[in-house]
Amino acid sequence: MKLKKLSVEILSIETLITDEETYPNSPAIVDKWIQLIEPTKVSSPLKVCFDGDKYWLFDGYHRLEAMKSLGFNRCDVIINRGDRRDALRRYINDKLKGKNTFAQSKVFRHCMKLMIEDPVWSVLEDDALSRLFDRKPVFFENLKIFASIENGPWDHFCFKSNKHGTIDFGKRYPKSWL
Repeated sequence: MKLKKLSVEILSIETLITDEETYPNSPAIVDKWIQLIEPTKVSSPLKVCFDGDKYWLFDGYHRLEAMKSLGFNRCDVIINRGDRRDALRRYINDKLKGKNTFAQSKVFRHCMKLMIEDPVWSVLEDDALSRLFDRKPVFFENLKIFASIENGPWDHFCFKSNKHGTIDFGKRYPKSWL
């Protein structure tokens, strides 16, 4: 549920993704946002979940980094109710809807890894996960099978989910490309 649009201090926004080399932190995309924001000093609002204490960013990583680089102190955010896990769920839902590009494959792998390693989500039944992530239960059945492959799938395949909620496997890429 959206609460409202508000201007908040940039330093009060917590990011979900740290210590990960994933698509949300791409310097090339941040540079593009810097070029767009710099002339007007205006950016579209970031999306956050607010748990009463912290603002958890789930959409707008590039814009946030661009605004930090430009020296902004405040930015506009659209606030949704929820805690860190709610923000992470919204982040994953958004990323699972992406197009099938090589970079998007990296994000998809990252999202799948976050879901499987989460202590709460990893023990939920497929039906409960399907309601949380708006996917079909078969998606999670396949994900669990895929994740159980020895040495893990994360370093070897390009993949995405299809419109039916199952996982499509793409070409096998050399590990050095990922």
